[in-house]
Amino acid sequence: MAWPSDGLNDSEYWKYLPNNYELIISRYNVSGSLNPVTLKKEANLNKISKSLKFLNIKKLDILILCDFAASILNKDYHKHSELYFQEIFNLPCLNIVSSTLKFLKNRKENISIISPYNNTITKNFISLNSNKKIITSVSNLSLKSEEEIEDVKYIVKDLKLNRYKNDIIFIGGGITISSFAKYYKNKYGFNIYSSPLILIKDTINLIK
Repeated sequence: MAWPSDGLNDSEYWKYLPNNYELIISRYNVSGSLNPVTLKKEANLNKISKSLKFLNIKKLDILILCDFAASILNKDYHKHSELYFQEIFNLPCLNIVSSTLKFLKNRKENISIISPYNNTITKNFISLNSNKKIITSVSNLSLKSEEEIEDVKYIVKDLKLNRYKNDIIFIGGGITISSFAKYYKNKYGFNIYSSPLILIKDTINLIK
């Protein structure tokens, strides 16, 4: 997995892996800023490629890319990045944005989107979604850093999730839901999804 250096929720990805799979994480340097202008500039495939050169590519089954915000701020970047690394490494490649969009495209039931990002980044993501009729609401948390995004569990009560009448998806690569998703499912009956959860499940299905 190619991952920006400011990512903090490694364990969230590991939790969704079956026992017989391993996840190797390669970091590449980013500023840590969630400013859209900065994020757009940091979507640099050459820099990501250099961070991967130390991996034993021959032992990998797939490459996954997890820079969510930068991927949606550049037109067709999520698709282009997959093709770019497929050609370089001769491996299947999956961008976290592609997985999240595929999940929404194939969904028939209503769902609410909660975004840790500001309105600019969130609107860019919504514009990529082709299945808009299932979206009942979109909320922007406008968090300022990956530290705040990873700590979203501490503001869950403020989000008043118990008022939702349908399933929820938290978008973004740095989001952690495993600490509270089961509680809301058991108490209120709706599912809570996240981009990391969807990405890992998508990845396993591809390489089975």
